[in-house]
Amino acid sequence: MKRLMTLALALLLMLGAAACGNTVTDEGGNPPASQAPAGTEPSGEGGGTAAKDTIIYAFWNAPSGVLQPLLVDDEYDGAILKFTFDTLLAYDKELNVVPNMAEYTMSEDQKTLTFTLKEGIKWHDGEPVTAEDVAFTFNAMADPGYTGPRYGDVEGLKGAKAYHNGEADHIEGITVVDERTVVFEFEQPYAPGLTKIGADRAIIPKHIWENIPIADWSKQTELMNQPIGCGPYVLKENVPGQYVSLEAFPDYFKGEAQTKNVIFKVSNQDTVVAELINGEIDIADISSLKSQDIQALEDAGIKVVSYPGITSQYMGMNLREPIFQDVKVRQAITYAIDRKLMVEKLLEGRGEVVQAPLLPNSWAYPEPGVLNEYDVDLDKARSLLAEAGWEDRNGDGVVENEAGEPFHVTLKYPQGNKTREQCAPIIQASLKEIGIDVELQIMEFAALLDEVMANHEFDMYLMGSSLDTDPDPKPIWHSDSSSDEKGNSAWNIVAYRNPEADRVMDEALATTDVAVRKELYKEFCIMVNEDCPEVLLFAPDVIKAYNASIENYEPSTFNDYYNRENWVIK
Repeated sequence: MKRLMTLALALLLMLGAAACGNTVTDEGGNPPASQAPAGTEPSGEGGGTAAKDTIIYAFWNAPSGVLQPLLVDDEYDGAILKFTFDTLLAYDKELNVVPNMAEYTMSEDQKTLTFTLKEGIKWHDGEPVTAEDVAFTFNAMADPGYTGPRYGDVEGLKGAKAYHNGEADHIEGITVVDERTVVFEFEQPYAPGLTKIGADRAIIPKHIWENIPIADWSKQTELMNQPIGCGPYVLKENVPGQYVSLEAFPDYFKGEAQTKNVIFKVSNQDTVVAELINGEIDIADISSLKSQDIQALEDAGIKVVSYPGITSQYMGMNLREPIFQDVKVRQAITYAIDRKLMVEKLLEGRGEVVQAPLLPNSWAYPEPGVLNEYDVDLDKARSLLAEAGWEDRNGDGVVENEAGEPFHVTLKYPQGNKTREQCAPIIQASLKEIGIDVELQIMEFAALLDEVMANHEFDMYLMGSSLDTDPDPKPIWHSDSSSDEKGNSAWNIVAYRNPEADRVMDEALATTDVAVRKELYKEFCIMVNEDCPEVLLFAPDVIKAYNASIENYEPSTFNDYYNRENWVIK
């Protein structure tokens, strides 16, 4: 799971991712001539004829530069890492887990997972990938100095908590058998173990990172901007705010990628239609474009594909602040915002309202009728505010508490996506109707992450939250995933702390019975739905546009880049 803002984004209001997950509005720049698509005339047949050795992928925001798989916290960095690093297992087109860097076996009791690396896998610097690299990667996630969001993936391993608490020097449940074999032992069955350990987390090189204290990893700007992975592409050039250029790795264990260069270019939604048609870019997320623009692309021969996204959009409230600690206040805010209208007008119906912190298309999402839908009700909202002690005592249109302090808050949100930017003033106007004064603050994405995620300096914010294939909400919603410490980028950004919700999430991870997990997640969703720590807005569909000359590009939910080494542009 990643909170992105994927916090993700290129959809609507985003962070993941992430890993959770959309901020840059400057037009950036163009790749140098040596790396740009060969100059071609615009064509109505597929948007031009880009150079056969280069695919240009549009980003709406520049990567933040956290190009390290264990630290990554936004969608754009994450995309680059998908090309430059690799995982032990992978997903096929149907989201089945299949061998990738390694073969695997799982014990009958679901507590022991063994990986055997394939022969001949190399890091980009030529060093061999070994079982020691695998063990190092997952031990790092539990290191006492680790500040990233992945500890939840390994805390179920034997001895992980002891290591995390400084009571051991490694995770007991990770054993290197030989150069190519590593064994993971869980304290009890861990439902998403195969996906979290095998398919969702990239391996990092021990020889690059072992001599740097893990607490200092986030400061290694040079290393993160020249990442050494074992994926199909090597980072060639990173021009901040403009583009990232990748080049095929000739020694990739599956064979050299079919397209030599991939460029991630910072683009702009005001110009993306023309850029696609003119062949200046080859692939773009156009989820936020209006129907008429999408139709113009299709009329010009650009391919368009739509599918359910992995990101839900939300407005977080800082539960550390007294003003948001009364659940009636949070419910009032939720009742004031017409989310159905947002889907209808801003998304043009391409998405759905979200009532729970799971994706509506997930098997774990509660059935209809279980959750309060919070249909817009301004009278209900005003009544809840009054019950919480907030009334307009001086007739100025803004509610005050008993001490006469006005309900004034700031809503921070990232720039770069038109739909998201339109959403903020709608929320501002909606809350004004119930007497809450909202100041809007649009920010560059990296700055937003720093203030909101790292330093907890916010009242309210707009972001997005992305899920992995297994809908484990613990990294974002568990009390252990929150922090009040400045500089600690915990993914439970709003600081939601509910012991009962913690218990249910823990129980759901300890059973492999899908039916039992579904009931537990229903219980969890009901709690969050009632507590309203965030205003859960909607889950937009993803719409991708791409040059008709590209072959083997098959984006889908959870699987945008699964076969990136096989993309071909004619």
